[in-house]
Amino acid sequence: MSAIESFKRETDLPVFALAVAALLGLIVAIVGWPDAAAAKLATANELIVANLGWLYLWVVFLSFVFVVYIMIGPWGKIKLGDPDDEPEFSFWQYIVLTFTAGLSSGGLEFWGPAEPLVHYDTRPPFFSGEAGTWAGMADALQYAIFHYGLSAWATYLVFAVAISYYVYRKGADFRPAVVLAPFVGVDNLDGWLAKVVDALMIIVIVSGITVSFGLGISQFASGLGFKWGVALGDGGKIGLALLVGVLFLLSVLAGIQKGIQRFADLNVVLLIGLMVATFAFGPLSSLVDLGTQAVTGYATDFVGMSLFFAPGAEGADWLSSWTLFFWPWWLTFAPMVGIFMARISKGRTLRQLVAAGLFGSFGLTVPWYVATGGSALLLQTSGTADLLGVYNSAGLEAVGFALFEELLPFAGLFSGVLLLLVVSFLITTMDSSTLSLAMIVADGESPSWITRVVWGVLMVLLTIALMLAGGMSVMQSFTILVGLPTAILCAVAMVGMVLEFEREVPVLGAALGGDDGGERTDDTPESTSSVTVQGSTGQPADSD
Repeated sequence: MSAIESFKRETDLPVFALAVAALLGLIVAIVGWPDAAAAKLATANELIVANLGWLYLWVVFLSFVFVVYIMIGPWGKIKLGDPDDEPEFSFWQYIVLTFTAGLSSGGLEFWGPAEPLVHYDTRPPFFSGEAGTWAGMADALQYAIFHYGLSAWATYLVFAVAISYYVYRKGADFRPAVVLAPFVGVDNLDGWLAKVVDALMIIVIVSGITVSFGLGISQFASGLGFKWGVALGDGGKIGLALLVGVLFLLSVLAGIQKGIQRFADLNVVLLIGLMVATFAFGPLSSLVDLGTQAVTGYATDFVGMSLFFAPGAEGADWLSSWTLFFWPWWLTFAPMVGIFMARISKGRTLRQLVAAGLFGSFGLTVPWYVATGGSALLLQTSGTADLLGVYNSAGLEAVGFALFEELLPFAGLFSGVLLLLVVSFLITTMDSSTLSLAMIVADGESPSWITRVVWGVLMVLLTIALMLAGGMSVMQSFTILVGLPTAILCAVAMVGMVLEFEREVPVLGAALGGDDGGERTDDTPESTSSVTVQGSTGQPADSD
């Protein structure tokens, strides 16, 4: 069977057509009327931050509470698949794939050196007192870790838990609309509501990826200009985006084992290599002290930072630039990363899934922020380098290159490694995201490469449109807007999974005296609750 015939046979054409048409319309509107698009997005941004900022804060915080309870509670023993199913990947490969799928380009390598520096210069309103002290440095690093910490991964895991559970235990497909199953049943996920949800999530996912793609392209171009004096205008950035698209296509043709896995391994090797070099040539003792204080503050202030909202224009501006930009951004990735994590989680338990997502990734994120962000703070405050001057003159994108220039020997080599890391993260993110998107509209775990290429092309085109419309500020406004539907769906997923897990392994009802709390066995009849789940396999909750 040819690739085109396979594409036609496996594709859910209504979902595919609706999503593609909406994305093409969005691209045409932004390219045709860039100024008007930027103005409308800025207005929407202000309205959402002022009136619905609380929704993002609470959804992300409750996502963390939800997945932590799964990890430590009896629901974590539920196995994803049959009792004799074995994991497809080793635990190291599992963590690497999870890490690189969730951390987009324009992510760690972009924000790590720069965000703590900005927070040190313009102190977050959550903290009292003046900037410019050791405590101010620790607070700045703490808030940067918070934005890339456990909260982000919790939103991914809400979708990963729901999708993997229904795919491997109830026979559902890899689709965001699966989160509706606790309310309508698995057998009723072919209706118009489910198709609209899938199409909407495809639009959201593509939109979120474009922001990451745009940041990665900007950082690469900035590195060429800062280090080697190669100036890329709009035409050069467009050409660079197209080049990355070609590399992505080659990765798609290689498949998940050879394509995504190779780039994922490369990402981690390059990231760890840069991190080790930064620790080795930086002020190690001061970095450990600063990182320890920042992580301690992160733990003690976690609830306060999670639910912090500052009234007034100044506080709202800060939140929309940082927390209320990051949270919608993570949420746009959540369905995609959830599907991808579900795809690689067969044979594992929910406890293993959550632990890998929370701590496997957090274990790499914190050292990176301490190494790069902590070193930037120490160089700035000691007078060794004026990295804030670089930020003010060349932007966020250039800070990492300036840091390596001052801190490391063979700065040109390490700057080249950073450029390679940017491109590798870009390709891996596009690779894993298009796989997830293709699985939404296709029947099966290995969809046609044609479907993946279509989503990749749309990502590149939308990225180019947003860059031409205004760059970073437009991307931030766009992210806050498109993250809203996912925030609502994330809340629906948490409520639905609590209902479903209570039928599978009653816990809350037992605590209230309504059940004996025992786990369901194959001999236990299905729940007679009015909310019926269709297609249940009646599998037992397996222990670790």
